Amino acid sequence: MKTVLLFFRNPDAAVGNDYAAAVKLFLTAGFKIDTLEIISVNDDIGFKRSLSGFKETADNLIVLYGDDVSFDIKSIISEETDSPLAENENARGFAEAVAKAANREYKDEYALMPLDSTLIPNVKGVRQGFMSDDKEFSLIVLPDKSEEYGVMCEKYVIPYLEKKYSLNRKRLVLKYFGSRELLDKTLAEAREVTEIDFTYDVSASYGDYTVGLCFDNYSESDGGAAIRYIVSALKDDIYAEYDASLSERLFDLLKLRKLKLAVAESFTGGRITASVIKNQGASAVLTEGLVSYSDESKQRLLGVRRADLFKEGAVSSVVAYQMATGLLDTANCDVAIATTGLAGPDTDASGKPVGLCYIAVGMKDGVHTYRFNFKGDRETVTETAKNTALYLAIKKVKNHNL
Repeated sequence: MKTVLLFFRNPDAAVGNDYAAAVKLFLTAGFKIDTLEIISVNDDIGFKRSLSGFKETADNLIVLYGDDVSFDIKSIISEETDSPLAENENARGFAEAVAKAANREYKDEYALMPLDSTLIPNVKGVRQGFMSDDKEFSLIVLPDKSEEYGVMCEKYVIPYLEKKYSLNRKRLVLKYFGSRELLDKTLAEAREVTEIDFTYDVSASYGDYTVGLCFDNYSESDGGAAIRYIVSALKDDIYAEYDASLSERLFDLLKLRKLKLAVAESFTGGRITASVIKNQGASAVLTEGLVSYSDESKQRLLGVRRADLFKEGAVSSVVAYQMATGLLDTANCDVAIATTGLAGPDTDASGKPVGLCYIAVGMKDGVHTYRFNFKGDRETVTETAKNTALYLAIKKVKNHNL
């Protein structure tokens, strides 16, 4: 089964169409988008050529379009599918209701559809969707706004595809922090060793990986076997067996084990604390978050020794260690995270390399300090450090003997 997503690009628009949300939506439902086709909003010939070509090479073509398309997309589809355009009464009803509620002018074109197509109702926008299906090829046409097509896909399109292919599709999610090379190797081995038929997709955000395992005909035994193989191979680098961010997973663990967290940040500037606070009920696990940017604040708030700051510099293992122990001594917490580093783009008076950082994570039974050299611009360095600190805290809490 080959599925193509076609969307239109407006070179004059400040913001592009929201096709990425569509890809994620279908992946979450267990349907992989095999090809992305980009057409200019002014290229009617290119659209006609793509439509004609994919009728021969694809099983499903999903088209997202909006107000900025300069040509009559429905007329081209009508011609290619040999189905004349006609007003659909139900489409008119939905479009008129939305237009009236939004105090927007209704246009007759909103209710036009190829006669042999099936309406996909849009209750959030005036542009109605439709489907044309000749068993071998399905054409699905939707508005390009995610708040509109999201509801339409979940309610109509995905159930239609599942029924068409008689599939019991399911997508399982693992969250991973570690080497991408090792991850790819393990996923390939899992398919070969278990002989279970699944596909996978991987998305990354500053070292944090979301892994989707997609099964066409899902069974608990197959899904369980695939998960067990991957988790056994990657061990603690799999930090969650469900779709959770690093901060959500840490929050869940702290809450489950009734532990309190405190954070002291220098170059990450409060990013770790902010990510924890995003969780509803964060006050149940977070006692305090400090941004101790200057040497003076590190001494005053965390008890970092002046002599060590002078001798080793603020970006050092000993300072990160003392920042964490300072929290454990004064912040009424069970878990402490501390960061210090150089985010760039320039180094400081010490001449240490940009991207150098130290992350300390500890509990009452001890503090461990980690040294990293992250590559990239200021945003990449700080976001990667934030994610790494959260991951190290997850490992510490998971492996702690209560």
